[in-house]
Amino acid sequence: FNSFVTSTSLLPSCAKKMRCFGSTNEYATGAVFALPSSFPNDASEDHAAKRTRTWSWPSGYSAKTEFNIDHYGNLINGREEALVPLSRMRQMNNSYLNDTDYVVGGRMVKGGLQTIPYNEVYVRVGGPGRISNGVDVSTDEQCSDANGTGRSFDNGIGLPVALFVREADYGHLVSLLRTRARFSSIFGRKMAKGIPLLYITPEMGVRVFTDRLQSQVLKTMAWDLNPFQNPSIAHKTSFDNTSEPHLQQKLEELLDLEDDSMKQNLTPEEMARIAGGFGATDDSVAQLLNDAMQRDLMSEKGADSPDDAAHNLQDLVNEGLAFALRANDFHTSRQLLILYSLVAAKKRKNSETAPLLESNCQSAAVANDGPDNSGRRESVALQNTMKMVHNKKDLPTPGSASSNAELSKLYIPPPPPPPPLDTDRLRSATNSDGLLAVLGAAQVLRAMQDGSAKRRVLESIESVEEWIENGEQSVAFRVASWRDQRAAQGDLKIAMESDSNFMAFISNKAIANRKRFAEQLKAASAVTDFDSLQFLQTIHSVLSQMNSPCLRLELLQYILGLDNRYSVAHVKRSVELAATCLNISSESDALTDEKPVSQ
Repeated sequence: FNSFVTSTSLLPSCAKKMRCFGSTNEYATGAVFALPSSFPNDASEDHAAKRTRTWSWPSGYSAKTEFNIDHYGNLINGREEALVPLSRMRQMNNSYLNDTDYVVGGRMVKGGLQTIPYNEVYVRVGGPGRISNGVDVSTDEQCSDANGTGRSFDNGIGLPVALFVREADYGHLVSLLRTRARFSSIFGRKMAKGIPLLYITPEMGVRVFTDRLQSQVLKTMAWDLNPFQNPSIAHKTSFDNTSEPHLQQKLEELLDLEDDSMKQNLTPEEMARIAGGFGATDDSVAQLLNDAMQRDLMSEKGADSPDDAAHNLQDLVNEGLAFALRANDFHTSRQLLILYSLVAAKKRKNSETAPLLESNCQSAAVANDGPDNSGRRESVALQNTMKMVHNKKDLPTPGSASSNAELSKLYIPPPPPPPPLDTDRLRSATNSDGLLAVLGAAQVLRAMQDGSAKRRVLESIESVEEWIENGEQSVAFRVASWRDQRAAQGDLKIAMESDSNFMAFISNKAIANRKRFAEQLKAASAVTDFDSLQFLQTIHSVLSQMNSPCLRLELLQYILGLDNRYSVAHVKRSVELAATCLNISSESDALTDEKPVSQ
């Protein structure tokens, strides 16, 4: 691994009495490193530290290395004169624990202090992997500090041997779990497996965050804890303000539901809640939904009628979406809807128990993959699609040229929408633009699947034609219609200008707009399959031509089953996300139809 130098602290025995750098809120979690153990005595260790520029300063001294090292790597501004060897640091730490009077910051403190300021050790970390009991956990090879295959000041003291949290409240404990997930994402699942999680305070020293305690915290997260995003990056990963580095951190911090501590102690419903409320990896969420789908298939085989079959898949997604709403997390809600569409497409294709995330060439690839990848069930459709979604490289927009080409390639014919999700209660409980788009997309798919969209299109055509007939005969009718729309504007949240809209109703512009709208709906009803992407293409085309709609927007809301909070922008986002879900369903079907690749 790459190595680099950074500032650390050499805590006293059992990590008692000395605080770490920074506030506990800003620096909630940290990493524990182990120093080389090959030195026969203190003098040899001090000599190696001096030779490799492993610098150390005592408690209370503010070294500020980021400001006091020149371009040649030399200490400046008196920092070199203040250095003390590691052996002296250990003596001082022992004095803090056992003596009444001791030196802190160059002054004798009579009676001692309750909490000692942090000291600083500027040391090279990285190089070797995580070494546990003399074995590199990533390679299973024996390592020895003495013969140069283990930790050293020259090449690095290795990866962290433990992770710790500084406060024991739920917010910080969840942060520790996210830190472990990030460690796993960067270095691999095998490197993170079994890494100790600690609770370190000056008053109590080191306490172990045991597996049993972790299980209790996970249970609490699923039942009693109001879900939340990482507060340090939430404001930079919102629907309308997403920073690329912060989004990358959010993705790295996603919890792995395939972890043994979760699979053995949590029910599927509890894991779905954690996925929606706190975030989980794409692979593990997809596998969770796939397992639910398999249970549904087994239930359908023994059911007397389709109504008697279980709905584990839909129930899990609804549970996850409810927690995503409570966390106000657009990303996890979108993830659940897209993966639900992918799993539902798989459910239509297969009645046998086949893993969703098994790629066509997995059996050949597993033999060649490293041990870290051997346990992963991956598919090209899932990885590529979710990568595009997370990076905001969305699939082709309905109605675009690239979308038409994609549709012609995938039309064999395209799969219908997934089984409907009951999101009425959830939609009424949020005003978030991002969550409205996700829940609106779920409702759009529902309207397409249950046939209500087709019925409402026909009703809307009759309604528009009736208005056109009355409007052509009477200016007073058009003025009254404008006044009704203005009265409802506050509730409908439609962006429109008073003068321009009034003139549109006085002139024939409103009539012309609604004639064109009726013609578009007629054409769509004549040639469109209401459960395919063609329907969404038509709706998207209509939305793209709207400026300040009134009746037309109301009718589109009615057709799709959306409430009056959905502006043109909201409806457009919902249609685009629904199209994305149908697109990946088609892509999944196309990939599963391909023959396995021989290697």
